[in-house]
Amino acid sequence: MYNKIIDFLKSQSPDLMIRAPARINLINPLDAVEGDFWMPSAAIRGIDNPLSTFLYVKETEEQCKLKIFKINPDDEIVVGCEEELIKEKCFSNSNFETENKLVYASINRFQQTYRQFRKDFFESHIEIGILPTIPRQSGLGGSASIIISIIYGLAKHFDIYDNHTILDNSEFPLNKDIIAEMATKIEYEDLNITAGYADRYSISRGGLAFCSYVGKFHHEKISHEPLAVYDRIDQTYGVTELPIIICYSGITHDSGSVHRTLREIYLNRVPFILEAYSNMARISWKSRFAIMRKDWNGLGKYFKENTRIMNQVMKKAGFEHGIGLHNNFLIDLIDDHPDVYAVKLTGAGGGGSVFALVNPDKIERLLKEWKLRLKNAFHSKEKSKLTFPSYPNNLKEQLKNAQFYRVELDPEGVKEL
Repeated sequence: MYNKIIDFLKSQSPDLMIRAPARINLINPLDAVEGDFWMPSAAIRGIDNPLSTFLYVKETEEQCKLKIFKINPDDEIVVGCEEELIKEKCFSNSNFETENKLVYASINRFQQTYRQFRKDFFESHIEIGILPTIPRQSGLGGSASIIISIIYGLAKHFDIYDNHTILDNSEFPLNKDIIAEMATKIEYEDLNITAGYADRYSISRGGLAFCSYVGKFHHEKISHEPLAVYDRIDQTYGVTELPIIICYSGITHDSGSVHRTLREIYLNRVPFILEAYSNMARISWKSRFAIMRKDWNGLGKYFKENTRIMNQVMKKAGFEHGIGLHNNFLIDLIDDHPDVYAVKLTGAGGGGSVFALVNPDKIERLLKEWKLRLKNAFHSKEKSKLTFPSYPNNLKEQLKNAQFYRVELDPEGVKEL
């Protein structure tokens, strides 16, 4: 699929092409309150489905245009949406409720942050094409990937990226840290989506990192709070792969509403929640030592503890099924296998995705086994009642669109192709 996408993008005669990866949080979800903590995260890309956002920019003699592409069931790349990018609407919040709000909010935040971009974009005639392959609301950082690809692509096109000569006294060089900061503020402030910095730094910077967000709890203006400390532990410890398999349940979720609920409870200093997050922070720093040793079995024990705590936290927060009925079912399907060290949530829960940490030598076999177990789970009502008595029989129908992905670390983050 990757080669097909690249060939298609080239056929559009672009001036430049960009790719932004997906991400997983290894210990989560600290997103709502991560400004008090630290956590390991990884930028990833898919081996079959690229799990990325692809973007191109090109000059045109016509008005500015936006094209959103999609891949249809026959694996054909088609236009899903096409519209004129009206400059006045890009420089206001009037389109923040539309289908393409991520695009408009990104351009609007960019022009507010960089005087040169506002001037260049206003005078330009460009076409922006976007092809996301990360499923929407899947818990894999899809919205952050789109926003970051837009900022990075436009910065490269207009020669603003890392260009010190165009800055005024209040501006900072546009690099991957600043892009991550801008992307967070686009979601958290402009689109009113409760979100932390983890997704944005991971996708922007790439690799496997242990990242400290201490001092960033209240989301201040850029330079009024510390930047995240993004420690690339994959490079330090020689970690070139994570032996994981991802399963997207096919059940979309609203991560912002989950994070908003958890953040409000945390702000109210509820003792149980404070203790739970403190315990997850402890698991986070301990997991770094397991990663250092490439002790996947040991890392799996931390993952299981993370899942146990988060099920408790989310039930206390009012979510009946903890991290989600479908997520817990997908975990129960495969976590008894001797070559599966843990299965855990990535993202906010209530749908989205889980991933299995497995024996590196058995990834292909376990991928097939997980798929087979899902297929056979509700082969008969009698068998399903015996095997999964706590789950409703209609779960199979709800999980019919579940998708499984083999993945690898993305060492570069957002990049020009």
